[in-house]
Amino acid sequence: MKNIVLVLATLLIVVSCTENFEELNINPNYPASAQPELLLPGIQREMAYNWGDQGWEEGFTVVQYGARLQFTSGDTYNWSPSGDPYDNAYASLRDVENILRDTKDVPEAQNYYGVGLVMKSWIYSYLTDAYGDVPYTEATKGISDGNITPAFDRQEVIYDGILADLETANTLLAGQSNISGDIFYDGDIQKWQKFANSLRLRLLMRISNVANAKTVAGMQQILADPATYPIFENNDDMAFVQWNALNPQPKYETRSGSFDEVRLSQTLETRLKELNDTRLVVFAQPTTNSEKGIYSDNFDDYVGMPNGLDDEAALGYSPTGNPEESGSNYISRLGILLGCRACNPEQASATASQTIIMSYSELQFILAEAREKAWITVGDAATYYENGIKASFDYYTQRVTAGGWSEIATAMQATDLDAYIAQEKVAYAGTADEKLEKIALQKWISLFYTGFEGWSDWRRTGMPEVIPGQDSANDMMVPVRFQYPNSVKSTNNANYEAAVQQMGPDNINTKLWWDVD
Repeated sequence: MKNIVLVLATLLIVVSCTENFEELNINPNYPASAQPELLLPGIQREMAYNWGDQGWEEGFTVVQYGARLQFTSGDTYNWSPSGDPYDNAYASLRDVENILRDTKDVPEAQNYYGVGLVMKSWIYSYLTDAYGDVPYTEATKGISDGNITPAFDRQEVIYDGILADLETANTLLAGQSNISGDIFYDGDIQKWQKFANSLRLRLLMRISNVANAKTVAGMQQILADPATYPIFENNDDMAFVQWNALNPQPKYETRSGSFDEVRLSQTLETRLKELNDTRLVVFAQPTTNSEKGIYSDNFDDYVGMPNGLDDEAALGYSPTGNPEESGSNYISRLGILLGCRACNPEQASATASQTIIMSYSELQFILAEAREKAWITVGDAATYYENGIKASFDYYTQRVTAGGWSEIATAMQATDLDAYIAQEKVAYAGTADEKLEKIALQKWISLFYTGFEGWSDWRRTGMPEVIPGQDSANDMMVPVRFQYPNSVKSTNNANYEAAVQQMGPDNINTKLWWDVD
C-alpha cells in the first residue's frame, strides 16, 4: 500500500511539473518579446548608418559623385564578395519580424504593425537591389521554424511582396494614432503613410522596364486618390535620420585619413560648373592650396579628380599636369556638411548632416519622368521637374544654415533659381529624350549621398553617363550588383548554388531582374 501511495505521489509531481514546465523555465531577465517602441529605434539607427556607409563607398564612387584618393579598389571595380549590407540587413530584419509578430493580431498596435511593414519593405528593397535574388519568404524563420538555410527568392517575387506590403501598410496606417520610439518621423503616423506611398512609387519606377503594366497601374492608383494614398508634399515629409550630439552624423567621428580618402570627383565638378550650380559649395570644399577654408566664391577653387585611378596614379594626380602641383592639397575634400571633427575641428557639425532615406526632391523627379512618359495623367511634367530642383536647393540651403556656415548659406540663399532653371541645359524643353536626360541629370544631383540610389537609378536608365576611369578593372565595365558574402556560400551552399543557377553567375556583371536597360 505504501508503495502504491508513493508511485501515485510521484506521478502527481511529474504531471504537475510537466504542466508548468514552460512557465517555470522562462527567464524573467530575458523576455521572449520586446516592446516595438524599444526595437524600432535600434533598427532605424543601424540601417541608417549602413545606408550612409554604402552612400560613402559605392554610392559615391560608382556613379562618380566622389573619387578615391587612396585604397582605390572600389573605384577601379576590384570588388570582392560583400557581407555589407547583407549581414546588417538580415540582423535588422529579425527584429522587424519580432515587431510584426507581436503586433499583427493586436488591434491597438496596428500603427506599429504598419510601420514595421514599411521598414521591412525599405530594408528588403535595399538588400535585393544590392544582390538580386536573396532569401525572402523563408528568411527570418530560423527561430520559429528552425530553418537556418533559407531558399533564395527571385527578385520579381521579392518586389511583389514589398509592393503588396506597402499597400497594406498604407491601409493600416490611415487614421492611426502616433507611436513612440521612432527616429525617422518622431512618431508621426501620417508621415509614415506618406513614406509608404512615396517608397512604393520609387519601387514601381524601378521595375518599369520589366513590369510596366504593374508600374502604370500602381502609379495611377496612388496619384488618382491622394486622400487615400498621400505622398510627400514638401521637404518636411522626406524620410531621414536627424543625428544628435550623442549619435553624431556618421562621418563626424571618422579619422581624417579615412575621410580624406574620398574626394570630389571630376565628373560632379564638371557637371555642376557647366550649370553654374551653387550646390558645388555644399558638396565640396575649396582645395587646401587655395587657402580659402571651407568656402570660396570662386568656383575655380573647387577641383575634382578622375575616377578609376589606381593607388599610385591617384596619389600622384595633378589637376594642372604639373608634378609639383599634385596630391591631396590640390583636390577638394567633400563638403563641410559631411566634414569630420578631426578634419575641420572648428567648423565640422555633429548634427547638420542628415542621412536621407528618400527625399521629396527624388519623388518629384519620379513623377516628372512618369508624367513625361504618360504613365500618369495628374500634374505637369515641367512642374514636377522644377519642383524637384527647387526642393533640392531648398534642402541644402536649410542644412548649411542649420550648421552655422554663414558664407555657404548666404551663397545658397542668393541663388536665383528662376535664372538657374531658365538655362538652356536645365530648362524643361527639347525632345522627349532630351527632357528625360535632364530629369536624369537633376535627379542624379539630388541623390547625392542617398545610399546608392544614384547607382540604382543609373542601372535602370543608363543616365547620366558613367565612363570608367583609366585604371578600371572588370574589362572597363561598370558593376551592376554586389557578390554574395562568402559566409553564405559556406553555410547555405545548396540554396546559394540554386540562386546562381536561376539568376546567373555570382559576379558584379550579372544584371538584376529589373535592370534591362
